[in-house]
This record gives sequence, C-alpha cells and structure tokens, in this order.
Amino acid sequence: MKKHKIYLIHGYTASPDSNWFQDFKKNVAKENIEISILKMPNSQSPKLNEWIDYMEKFVKEIDEQTIFIGHSLGCVTLLNFLSTFNIPKISALFLVSGFVESSPIPALTEFVRPRLNYNYLKQLTSTRIVISAVDDDIIPYEYSKTMAERIDAKFTLLTEGKHFIDRDNFTEFPFLIKEIKKLLND
Repeated sequence: MKKHKIYLIHGYTASPDSNWFQDFKKNVAKENIEISILKMPNSQSPKLNEWIDYMEKFVKEIDEQTIFIGHSLGCVTLLNFLSTFNIPKISALFLVSGFVESSPIPALTEFVRPRLNYNYLKQLTSTRIVISAVDDDIIPYEYSKTMAERIDAKFTLLTEGKHFIDRDNFTEFPFLIKEIKKLLND
C-alpha cells in the first residue's frame, strides 16, 4: 500500500512545534501516513525566495497521495511553490487562515506579489478546502474567503478559533483532523 505524504507549512513567526501542529501529527500519523512539518527558514523575518528554495529542497515525491496543508503565511507560500513547479496531481490542499493578492501584514507583501496560476492550482486536485474563523484577529476571514474563491475551494468559516494559534490557546484542531481522516478513509 502506497504511503500518504502530508506536508504542513507553518506561517509567520511559527515553527513545527507551534500551535496545533504536533497534536495534529500525533492524531493523524499512522503506518501508511507520513507527516512532515517543515521548519521554514527565518520565520521572524521571512523571505519568499528562501521559503520556496527550502520547500524545493525538502518537499520530495509529490504525487496523487500527497496532501498539502498551509497555515497563515504558509498558504500563499504553498500556492507560490505549487505554481512555480510543474507538479502533476496531488490528493488535497487544505489552507487555514491564509491570504492571496494582498496581505493585512505589510512585512509579508512580497509573498503576494507573484501572480499565481489559479487555473493550474484548480486542476491539481479536486479537494481544495479553505478554513477560517469569524473571529480571526490577524488575517480577517475575508482574506481567506478571497483565497477560496480564487482557487475555487470549499470555504469553511468556523464560528471561533481566531487565527488558530497557541497564543490564543489553540493547540488542537479537531475539525482539521476530522477532515483529513475523512479524506484518508475514502
């Protein structure tokens, strides 16, 4: 049986040990599921080219069993990465509290400058899900909704969760775990 590979790309100022990432890994990892939470370089002062180069080095064997999860800045980074390379099909794309085309955080505007190939991104997988929360106080949910519209993704707006970060005591993400398990059991 072929392994499912899940790549999780964290956001600005985060690390693989931040937020809900380790709990997610603990609850989803199985014999046939390998999870890599990338440690994006210089997350306090990120540069798009450094993040893309890093992903190019550490994201291997992308195929129809590959699931990508982006959180916050990790979403637009992931979309830039996928748009840059001629990747065939993937299993799924989950984007949490992300943004494209404009950023509410001025330090991150270089990440939204490249024009994304939305048609290509739509063809990568039929499972495209964007998740945000009504009370997100860092990336207002309207930014995530725009991202969902651009890639024709299912938009899920949760009633609470803010930006899904540990600073707000968000260290578990049962909704995402349930969605991933549902996908893997199909």
